[in-house]
Amino acid sequence: MLKNSVYELKRTKDIISILTKYGFGDLIESLGVSVPFKKNKPKISRNERIRKAIEELGPTFIKLAQILSLRPDLIPIDLAKEFEKLQDNVSSLPFVEIKSVIEGELGKTINDYFIGDFTLLATASIGQVYKATLNTGEIVAVKVLKPGIEEKILLDIVILQRLAELLRNKLLIYGIDSVKIVEEFAKSIKKELNFNIESLSLKRFSTNFQNNPNIKVPNLFFSSKKLLIMEYIDGIKISDIDKLKEKGYNVKEIAKKGFDLICEQIFIHRFFHADPHPGNLMVYEDKIVFLDFGLMGRLSEEDRKYVVELVWYVIQNEEEKAAEYILKLSKVSKNTDVSSFKKEVADIISTYFYSSLENIELKNIMEDLLISMSKSNVFLKEDNYLIVKSLVMIESIGKKLYPEFNAVEEIKPFIVKLYKQQFSISNIFKKSHELNLSIMEFFQKTPSDLNEIIDKIKNGELKIEFEHIGLDNIEKTAKNSFNKLSLSIIIASILIGSSMLLSFYVPPLIGNISILGLGGFIFAFILGVLLMFAIIKQK
Repeated sequence: MLKNSVYELKRTKDIISILTKYGFGDLIESLGVSVPFKKNKPKISRNERIRKAIEELGPTFIKLAQILSLRPDLIPIDLAKEFEKLQDNVSSLPFVEIKSVIEGELGKTINDYFIGDFTLLATASIGQVYKATLNTGEIVAVKVLKPGIEEKILLDIVILQRLAELLRNKLLIYGIDSVKIVEEFAKSIKKELNFNIESLSLKRFSTNFQNNPNIKVPNLFFSSKKLLIMEYIDGIKISDIDKLKEKGYNVKEIAKKGFDLICEQIFIHRFFHADPHPGNLMVYEDKIVFLDFGLMGRLSEEDRKYVVELVWYVIQNEEEKAAEYILKLSKVSKNTDVSSFKKEVADIISTYFYSSLENIELKNIMEDLLISMSKSNVFLKEDNYLIVKSLVMIESIGKKLYPEFNAVEEIKPFIVKLYKQQFSISNIFKKSHELNLSIMEFFQKTPSDLNEIIDKIKNGELKIEFEHIGLDNIEKTAKNSFNKLSLSIIIASILIGSSMLLSFYVPPLIGNISILGLGGFIFAFILGVLLMFAIIKQK
């Protein structure tokens, strides 16, 4: 406890000193804390000063900024872009310190598990990666959590929480909610500090692509909270274009494969690598290798449908409808002028897509859209930002490999295929089954809901508010509404009955299709169309 208190005191003094050094002494003094000295602000922008201060503050703050670079909903977008420049700039620890972690996680000595020396491959803020050889002869990559790093980060979070509460009102004027930022960071970093989570992501990713000949996923040998042992793949970095060409690889095909694999992850499996930068991608035996599964994105089935609809309407040059789907994929502020936002988004989309597709880059489109969204207080849901990041990163790699690479053209086949699948017979039957369940659930819950309402009436607890506007035609309107409601219930009942007839193959049959069930669907469809026309005519 005393040791932690001493660390907190020293760390707080370091933070104050570094913030003062980069011109934020006034901010510290506004909290009633005197600073030992003041320096003139470096002659660089405020965002650059923030980035440089973070680099000097060390691993915890670098991790925080890297996470925030993916969250323009938490910080201004120009600051998020500045944070994208941050890289882990940390020195490696001596192997003797790392060795103790490895042996502690394995429960045995290094020599009981490995033969030969360990070769350092990479150093990051929270861990180090080595190349080693198992006793069984397999060459592996060993990823180890740095000793003591978890404790330091958790203590830094405590300090950050205190500073966030003190600075909240001061930073809100810049659009930064410091308390929320620290809360989100604490949730995110705790996942990264547990390698078991990464191992589960690796297993899921491997299962998704077990039959795909265009990808190579490392085998997993061992996992624990602080240690991962994976297959070492001796591939060529995807950014090493000269070496790829020297080995006879077709860089155009590699660019296409990489982009197609990201699209498959996002749109087919809805579980995707959210950090596909050049350091995490290699080429091995004509296959694309993805490394580091610490940051993964997930796409809900509903949001996938929205993304497909969004891209489809962009392709069809229906900008207003595309803008509607951006809103569905986002968190929208109460103060947002939705009409103005949709118009601005439509203008951005039309500006790009009425020009030649050859000149379009996803990066430029997304930057303009995100700036517009930020101004209107519209923010993509967290994992949806990761989709943007993944696609833009892989597009950038594709263009470096093959300057004529066009991500918009590459993504079109996926979207067209998925859009058509939504209207396939199998999908319609699936949706009708889901509709049946929803209707049955409605009828099951209705009696209990009615009982609850009756109980409230008996106890005098039911309150009904009326707003008396336009009562002249209420009788006629009510009559029409009840008629339409009755017809809707009849249509729903026919659909349920028809689905059951089809599901149980009730004869007479044509092939495996019940004629009565099919007839019921057709009859319900006709009634639905008539009802729709009646509603439109009334308007």
